[in-house]
Amino acid sequence: MTTQLLAVLDAAEVTQAIQDLQHSVTLIAGKVTVIRAYVSGASGPATGVNGTVTLLRSPTDPPITVSSANTVSLDPATPKDVPTRRADASLSLNFVVPRALTAEGALSVSSISLTDTLTGADVPLQGSSGGPTVWFHTSPPLRVRVLGLRYTMATAGNPPVTYTPRDVDHTFLISWLKRAYPVADVIEAPHAVIDVMATPPFQCTDTNAQLAAIRALDISAGGDRRTHYIGQAADGGFFMRGCASGVPDTPDPTTVASSPCGAATWGWDFDGTYADWYGGHELGHTYGRKHPGFCGESKDDLQNYPFQNGQLADDANSFAGFDVGDPQLNLPMAAKPGVPWHDVMTYCNLQWPCSYTYEGIRQRLLAEDSLAAGAPAPTPVAPLREAAPELRVTTPSGGRPDDRFPRLSVTTAPAPTPAADEAARGAGPDAGQLVSVIGTVDLTQRVGAIRFVNPVSAAAQQPAQPAPAGQPDGAGPDGGVPVVLRIQQAGGAPPQDFPVTVKLSSDPDPGQDRTGLIDAVLPVGTNPASVELLVGGQVVDTFRPGAPPPILRGARPTTAQDGNVGLDLDFGPVPQDGQTFATQVSTDGGRTWQTVGVGLKNPMITIDRSQFPPGTPLQVRVISTNGFTSTTSDIQGFQV
Repeated sequence: MTTQLLAVLDAAEVTQAIQDLQHSVTLIAGKVTVIRAYVSGASGPATGVNGTVTLLRSPTDPPITVSSANTVSLDPATPKDVPTRRADASLSLNFVVPRALTAEGALSVSSISLTDTLTGADVPLQGSSGGPTVWFHTSPPLRVRVLGLRYTMATAGNPPVTYTPRDVDHTFLISWLKRAYPVADVIEAPHAVIDVMATPPFQCTDTNAQLAAIRALDISAGGDRRTHYIGQAADGGFFMRGCASGVPDTPDPTTVASSPCGAATWGWDFDGTYADWYGGHELGHTYGRKHPGFCGESKDDLQNYPFQNGQLADDANSFAGFDVGDPQLNLPMAAKPGVPWHDVMTYCNLQWPCSYTYEGIRQRLLAEDSLAAGAPAPTPVAPLREAAPELRVTTPSGGRPDDRFPRLSVTTAPAPTPAADEAARGAGPDAGQLVSVIGTVDLTQRVGAIRFVNPVSAAAQQPAQPAPAGQPDGAGPDGGVPVVLRIQQAGGAPPQDFPVTVKLSSDPDPGQDRTGLIDAVLPVGTNPASVELLVGGQVVDTFRPGAPPPILRGARPTTAQDGNVGLDLDFGPVPQDGQTFATQVSTDGGRTWQTVGVGLKNPMITIDRSQFPPGTPLQVRVISTNGFTSTTSDIQGFQV
């Protein structure tokens, strides 16, 4: 007599990245969602089954049927414990919920049915065949700009080699953020590759200073102030330890981060790049997430972290991670069992966000979303009354001119006068131009350096940040080393002091000095002479502006290394001490601008062609400055 084939639905779980069987983790509306059904054989022969799930948004909506993305084997003789099956994505029937069904509101798993893959016959479920009812909550997107950090190194007896992050490092980071962070969408500002200004082997504090200066110019040009910035440095020349420019207790998207990237496996990561979870760790710091303190990282959050040993869960019956995968990158669904896997904010192996980190980032995203997006982008630079010089393209002899480089022209305009700029931003009559001042400070040694000074618009102004508890403004968080930016005025006018808080680096080496970043937007007054950096009451560095910024006279396109677009800039005399220039690009006719170089002196720029799809219309803007005033020149657009 043949025993009837019966199955049991032991549990059903609706997951997006991390979840328990009680569904205590917030489900994000619009995020890729997977229903995991844990079925086991109650009687009958071993067989394979697939399934369908019936989903309802409300009692009045028509039911939607979804087929499983896989099959599972039923064998009454095998163990039926749910934790074992939660630890392996192939041991659950997995159903990808259509995105339309993940809009804000309720979703009910009305029923689950099974089919024998050999015979096509229905497999009855003993007991209940229904699943849970869950609720999806609207959550803000993640806004990020990823910059590749390019550098050149020479070793003894060998020619210089240029190291650039791979496309896979950038692509996998964005995919990982979509899958692992509590967001449905990642809004990415245009990706770019920039040259690191510091001499290698540099540190993340050096690159963070450069990123902060770029961010200030982007926001000044109308960028979304909620955007977080992260740089990626390839590990081919050396390994740059990653860090964020602080771990803010309150919403502060000005906090930037830098991360190494490469193909190392770290003994557990075999998808070809570690840029994803390492970058996710450093970005986590920018959202206020601290080190739990279990695997050699600092014990910043040891008292609050809810799970032992930095794990995702204390036992196999509670939380479990789940990676929904990315078919475009050939990344399959994968389970992250809660006991062997660890939180991404640790230094442990097997990293994924735990529920504590996941929910913490979501709360910070909600808080940051209430910040104003930013001012509208400024209007394009108006041409001068005199005709701008025509820039002709030099092409090799033989063959027709390259159509990618039409005739170029430049229109130039000086920065607004202080009176006009004050009126635009509502500043007082004595405020003067706003400038972004970026510097690095070593609080242990009481030294520091002013790295970048650039005029900015009122859009770049930052929300006030509270001083550390029990300390005066400008006091360092290690016991009260005051840090001050002093604006000296010409003509005997009194200076003005601005206490600033040092954003301590998030991931110091054991025993390393307490180093960090200063990132301030200050009014320099009507007749500024210099900016001084004071640490502990002593002047440790001074920025003095150069002569008025040079005006760009022309730009000649060339072919740069690897077939990239190069532009030789004609300023007349090259920028002198106290003079630099920044470059920005626009792909939407000048509506928005993204900075691709800051603090530059060499009058030749390279635009990485791989950053733009073929045929992209590209405009280039050059902003020359002496720190306090600037002149902006727009180069007529061309196609990549």
